[in-house]
Amino acid sequence: MADWRGASEDAGFLEPETYVATGNMIVEAGGTLHEVTARMDAVVKRCGLGDGNKVFVRKPATLRRLVKSNPFPDAATERPGQVGIYFMARARPDFGWVKDYDGSEPIHIEGNHLIVDHGDTEGQSQRLPGIIEKRSGPATARNWNTLQNLARRATERERKSRE
Repeated sequence: MADWRGASEDAGFLEPETYVATGNMIVEAGGTLHEVTARMDAVVKRCGLGDGNKVFVRKPATLRRLVKSNPFPDAATERPGQVGIYFMARARPDFGWVKDYDGSEPIHIEGNHLIVDHGDTEGQSQRLPGIIEKRSGPATARNWNTLQNLARRATERERKSRE
């Protein structure tokens, strides 16, 4: 994580801050989402983290909107570790398959994200993540606790940078 933060700073990202060991980083950067994603993707590759590591960039406002949408409020409160938010790599992923999904997990589409209540089991479904990537393209998932904490921290950083 320290190498990634250092390489990010060297690449011009301001005050890179990793969030525990989740593979998430909060930075300040100029440019479009596409430009920032490409720059960070180059940093990840230079760090030797491998081709399997995709970069998913979101603005603080997007994270706040996702938290606010909370389609599963009871589950998010009672077992936030089992509510997953799937960040999609594609700007317009194909979610047509969701209406026909016959698994036990309720799925909510929020923009180009999926929010899933994995139920009261430990971890997430073994089948669903594979279906999501096969049908909708590359994705990464975080639990509700991580989403809330990232949204809070990114918002705090955004506020400080405006002061």
